[in-house]
Amino acid sequence: MNIDIIIIFTYLILINIIGFRFSKYGTMQDYFLGGRTVPWLVACFSIVATETSTLTFISIPGLAYIKGMGFIQVALGYLIGRILVAVLLIPKFFDGNYETVYTFLQKRFGDLSRKVISVIFHITRLLADSVRLFATAIPLVILTGWDYRTSIMIIGIATFLYTFYGGLRSVVIVDSIQLFLYIICAFIGFYLISDILSLSPLSVVQRIPPAELQCIFSGFEAGSSVFGSYNIISGIIGGAFLSFASHGTDHLIVQRVLSCKDRRSAQKAMITSGAIVILQFMLFLLLGLFIKVLLNSQSFDRSDEILPYFIVHYLPQGFRGIMLAGIFAAAMSTLSSSINSLSSSTAIDIIGIDKRDLPDERKVKISRTISLFWTVVIITISVLLQDTTNPLVEIGLSIASVTYGGMMGIFLMGRFFRKFSDRAALAGVIISIVLNVYIAFATDIFWLWYVAIGFAVSFLTAIAINLLSGKR
Repeated sequence: MNIDIIIIFTYLILINIIGFRFSKYGTMQDYFLGGRTVPWLVACFSIVATETSTLTFISIPGLAYIKGMGFIQVALGYLIGRILVAVLLIPKFFDGNYETVYTFLQKRFGDLSRKVISVIFHITRLLADSVRLFATAIPLVILTGWDYRTSIMIIGIATFLYTFYGGLRSVVIVDSIQLFLYIICAFIGFYLISDILSLSPLSVVQRIPPAELQCIFSGFEAGSSVFGSYNIISGIIGGAFLSFASHGTDHLIVQRVLSCKDRRSAQKAMITSGAIVILQFMLFLLLGLFIKVLLNSQSFDRSDEILPYFIVHYLPQGFRGIMLAGIFAAAMSTLSSSINSLSSSTAIDIIGIDKRDLPDERKVKISRTISLFWTVVIITISVLLQDTTNPLVEIGLSIASVTYGGMMGIFLMGRFFRKFSDRAALAGVIISIVLNVYIAFATDIFWLWYVAIGFAVSFLTAIAINLLSGKR
């Protein structure tokens, strides 16, 4: 076993030791919300680490390699969406002292809405995060020669251990550490590429064609369209809608802000995460262009193979292991958060064990069993994803985008309407998802527009049905 494998397994062991060290729980609220005592900066780092995943570390440099810096326009929209979440939704979440974000829907509509939207959340997270886990296995397969099943199981089991034992507190602490690790790894990449080329980083930048460094596009350039490419209109509008939906309605993210001690702390965590994400995307996109200079624009069958190829073929032993550990850090932060949030929603929204007359120890035990179940399901789905050739970051984001618009619609209806038909609101959600599935498979409309379209259809359809039913 070479030094790279030793570094990777040492990292997996250490991260679990740290997770166990910071675990602290006595009740189910401690297990799923960290006792609502998580510092806002830690929650902020956890938000960034959770949404980043391996898709950012692997796919974003690959995306820059083939498409340039245009994706940064989406990150600008992300910041706007988070500001809207902080202003419009977070105050309502804290006024209600909710255990999960879907409890808000029960208060505004009824138990049916809470359960249906929770099920949609489960399906979305299972599909999107299975893609993320699969992406993590790519470099491990290339380095070791193991098959995907073995690689996915090793990563999944290592992540599950501290998540199972320590709950949310362990997850957010480990997330923060992993965030800094993969950021450091990106800078290592810049340094090593410059060293291999015997150039300063600025000189490498000067070798990048200006067209590939261009960050802003109108969408009206020759050969492109507003609805079929990364541009400032689709980036700002689509990114804002996607971020508002994901960070305001997806329990994977909202769980982090609910763990803060008060509304102001949650708002700071949410908005600050948006600023950090812009810088992070700039970093990883530029890394992809550095790699393109190094490889002299070598072609690849799949863009997600570019960063792993660079790591395996150009990095010396030791550095290669550190970089792969950074990839695992990005993956494990999202996977651990997904397992915990899925288990939280299952236990509270679907099964309702928080309302049952059971000892706290028994409730935590049931919650852990649910965590084990969802870990097995995510690993199983990930093993089935070997045949895709599209950039995995776009697959992961487009899966979530199909459902996010409808979820955003029902949350805003709950936010702005005092009386509204439960069934009308749900009908809007279901119709919007069905339409988005059709758009995704039968049209060329860019995935960034899915959330905006889904929201408009969900919101307007629900209002129409509500009016026809005679409710105001």
